[in-house]
Amino acid sequence: MKNLIIAGAVLLTSAGYASAGALGELQSAVPPSEPGAAAAPAVSTPAAISSELANFWENLKRNTFDDICRNAEIRLNQEGKLVNVLGLGGKFNRYMRKFPGANVALIDEVGVSLSATVGNETLHLTDLPGAAVTLSGLLEGSSQVIRPLGSDRYCKELGTLAKFYQVKTILPAKAERIAAMSNGEIWKLPLTLRLGFSSSFGTPAAEGLNVSLSAGRTGETKPSVTLYRMDDNRLRLRLRLDRVEVNSVGASVSSIQLPMSEIGLPGGENILARLVKQQLAREINKYVAFNLSFGHSRFSGKKLLLEFILDPKDAAQMENLEKFLRGDFGILKRFIELGLSFNSFSENDDSAEGLGNLGSAGGQAGQGLGVNPSFSGSNIYHGHTDSLHLQLPILHTRDSNRTTAYNRYQSTGREGETLHVQQRTSAASGSTMNIPFAKTLMKYDSNRNVYVVNKEAAGKAAGDAALIYQQYEGFVTQGDATARGMLEHANGVLRYVGMNGNGTDQTSTLPAGTIFPALPDTEPADPFGPPSLGPSKTYKSALMSFKLIINEGGVREILAAPAEAVMKAYLNVLREGFGTLLDKVADLFKVGADGAVTYSRKAAAKRLGMLPYDELEDATNPLKLVDTLVEGASRVILDLASVRNAGDWKGRSERLAAVSAGDSKSGLGYEDFLKVVVQLADRKNVSAAVYVHTDKRVKGEADVTQTYQFFNNRDAGFDGTVAEVEQMRDRFNNPAELTD
Repeated sequence: MKNLIIAGAVLLTSAGYASAGALGELQSAVPPSEPGAAAAPAVSTPAAISSELANFWENLKRNTFDDICRNAEIRLNQEGKLVNVLGLGGKFNRYMRKFPGANVALIDEVGVSLSATVGNETLHLTDLPGAAVTLSGLLEGSSQVIRPLGSDRYCKELGTLAKFYQVKTILPAKAERIAAMSNGEIWKLPLTLRLGFSSSFGTPAAEGLNVSLSAGRTGETKPSVTLYRMDDNRLRLRLRLDRVEVNSVGASVSSIQLPMSEIGLPGGENILARLVKQQLAREINKYVAFNLSFGHSRFSGKKLLLEFILDPKDAAQMENLEKFLRGDFGILKRFIELGLSFNSFSENDDSAEGLGNLGSAGGQAGQGLGVNPSFSGSNIYHGHTDSLHLQLPILHTRDSNRTTAYNRYQSTGREGETLHVQQRTSAASGSTMNIPFAKTLMKYDSNRNVYVVNKEAAGKAAGDAALIYQQYEGFVTQGDATARGMLEHANGVLRYVGMNGNGTDQTSTLPAGTIFPALPDTEPADPFGPPSLGPSKTYKSALMSFKLIINEGGVREILAAPAEAVMKAYLNVLREGFGTLLDKVADLFKVGADGAVTYSRKAAAKRLGMLPYDELEDATNPLKLVDTLVEGASRVILDLASVRNAGDWKGRSERLAAVSAGDSKSGLGYEDFLKVVVQLADRKNVSAAVYVHTDKRVKGEADVTQTYQFFNNRDAGFDGTVAEVEQMRDRFNNPAELTD
């Protein structure tokens, strides 16, 4: 709620003014609604986990004290000899992971030895202590084999983890080995060719603190091959080529790391003992050091993706596949050949030119396999990211970043249709009690995305924009109030869809009180004490994915809405905290020709039992609050007007994405912005789905892994439109640990 009250005054919350004199009497006494009392939404069969959601889940669980058996891992250094296969060597890792609600998978990762590695050369500038310039080149890769196991519990599969004689690699890529892959098994061979330039400067700023500045430019070419055994009769081959350039600058303030002697580790003894102790010191310093850093990066790149569906039972196809992969790194040469034609792909291509380039690239690869590609697509992108990192020793670590990006997707399907996607992202990760060797005990991650999508058919102009909102949230070791609050972030938007400024609809919400039931409060309330928070319990982990789509018709309705309707929708959201005040004065609000909202201060003062220019403190002056509400409504009206007046389709889409993410006069972003605008669209033009997965570890409570659907999920082409955008994003995203 506090983000909805803007305009230069103090941010207001219901809790902050419960006893604020005259103002306290004007706040709504209506308690927050209880989603658990609402009628249950439509429940669907759980959908397949997307690569994007899988990546979020992996990052949430990383470095947490989640399951003692999950953290079991076997590593060997460069001297470990596991297999005698040309091209394999270096480090070996074997570990287990799993999707939410799925079985455990075993992952064998073996380093790839490549002769094209270029050593690092560091030039020290002697007249600038602490300064360095680094030129580097590196070609690296790994063989990754992911095999689903029979259990959904890590500890039951510890025996499988220890069976070294069953280590599996992608090389040699022989036809008989490929045909013998199990259903659900994935082979991945990602490679990276990196050329970079970086400079840095660091100096002590105070006792125990170091300040550093850095800048760099990096270019990467990342070819990858993945094989996924979909079922008995289908084997999917995906070939990816990603070229990206990144320019970055950064600054940080950090505590100087403690030497081994300060930690209590002697520095003497033999080389092996010193190495072990240095690793222990680094691990401890990761948690006990203070660090505050900021980074800004700009990126641009091109991706090419070719996909083939093969029959693993067809000996001729498997033989062609073996020849195509050549059993070694001949595939890298083929990527370089494809990359020569990839240079001609451009963001400014019309759909016909892009289609021609894709057909040429797909044809080159298809000739070697003897099979036409089932998918050929390109992704041309650019954007920038701002990131902030804060680490307080042991207590808390927080990472946040904001990204603005443009993606141009095109494929040979749908007659060469092009998707133009403006994206805004706000992500945050917070971990508490970060203990050396015991890892993180508590964590909460969130990721909010706005996508504004324009379709461009071959030979035609781009169409009107659709708006997609995607929110991921998840936690490890949090209380039930936090868990219900996570679902309330989705419910806070869902209850306003199609309401046109007239209250809320509780039947269109998640049953949060059923998914995470509260414990009964057995203690009598103390009339003279603070309000009781009630008894609580702790859940092990949970995950929510909230997706809401407003189609082209809905976006047109929002942008064409009269200023009075926008004001009414904005004030409707504020009624949760200030309903009594608005009941007294809202009918005095008028919208001028310039979009500004005004009111009669004299009439409002009379209704509130005040003088028009009462000198009460701002925090207790109801008229000051009315001024704030009026200015906030004016700014929202001007935000939507700025989208309408932004020029051509591309300008309007860029502006809509910016306004939706809070880059606007009102400052409303993501779910706060949606609470207002979803009221202005007809429900038939809105679709929403929420995926919930829990791992409660609470006696007597069943876990939930379910998708809940709302509004118009089936009509008006929602399934096709959303699937098209999601499949494009999912295909071109970097694969998660358990996806191809």
